[in-house]
Amino acid sequence: MTLRSLLSPTHRRYAHRWLLLIPFIWQVGGTPLVNTAAVRVFSLPLPMLWQMCGILVASATIGFVFARDERIEANDEPDSFSEPSDEAKSS
Repeated sequence: MTLRSLLSPTHRRYAHRWLLLIPFIWQVGGTPLVNTAAVRVFSLPLPMLWQMCGILVASATIGFVFARDERIEANDEPDSFSEPSDEAKSS
């Protein structure tokens, strides 16, 4: 895969998929930092609260990427209720 192919419009349209790294970084990068804390928030240990917030962040991120993909792919598909093309009219 060349740099030119990575910069093509097709690849740029799906650049938002890099956001799916956020939940992974949340778990791998943040958990070791939070795991050593002895703080309790709402009578829950901080690591447990961190995991619960991670679920919300992951769900929101996946939902956003899914909605963005749906919007992009909906723009690619021809409208099935539009006027038939000239080729379809002649046959």
